[in-house]
Amino acid sequence: MNLREALASLDDPRYQNRRYPLWGVVALVLVAFVCRVDSLRGVARFAQANPFLCKPLGLRKAPGRSSIAQLIRRLDPQALGSALQQVFPELPLPASFPTSTATTSALVADGKVLRGSAKGESPVVRVVELWCEQARHSLAQAQVGGREDEALLGLLERMGLEGLAGRVVVADAGFLYPRVAEAIRARAC
Repeated sequence: MNLREALASLDDPRYQNRRYPLWGVVALVLVAFVCRVDSLRGVARFAQANPFLCKPLGLRKAPGRSSIAQLIRRLDPQALGSALQQVFPELPLPASFPTSTATTSALVADGKVLRGSAKGESPVVRVVELWCEQARHSLAQAQVGGREDEALLGLLERMGLEGLAGRVVVADAGFLYPRVAEAIRARAC
C-alpha cells in the first residue's frame, strides 16, 4: 500500500468545503514536516513557496493555514496512525494517541486591539478574550486597563472557572508569566 492509498482510506471529517482532498493535505503536512517545518502556518508558507508540489498531491492550489488546521484538528489520530503504520511499518509510532477530547476542551486566551480604536484622538482599546474551542465561540472578553496577564486573571476569577481540570489552556506570549501559569494550574486541580 502506498501513502496515497493509505491516506485516501481515512474518513474525511469535513462536512462541507472539501476544496482540497484529504490525502493531499495530510501528505503536504508530512512532506513539510520532513523538510523541518514546525507549524501549520509554516506548512501553508511551504506550500506557497513550493507550488510544484500541489499538482502531484491533488491540490489545485496551496491551501491556507486555516484550511490545513481545521482538517488536521478534526482528523482521528488513531486512524491516521494506523494508516501511516501500513505505509511505514518500521516507523515507531505510539500505541495510542491523545484523544480528541484534549483539543476540544481547550480554552484559548488571546489579547487583541480593537480595529479602528486608535483613529483620531481616541485611545487604543485593548481586550482579552477567552475562546472555547469545543463550543467554537468566545466565552468572555474584558477590557485591558493595565497588563494583559492581569486582565486574564481577573477574567478567570469573574467567570468562576475553578474547574479547569482536564482542559488545556493555550495563550500567546503575552501571558507567559509564572503567576499566570500558577493560577491556571491551581484552578486545574
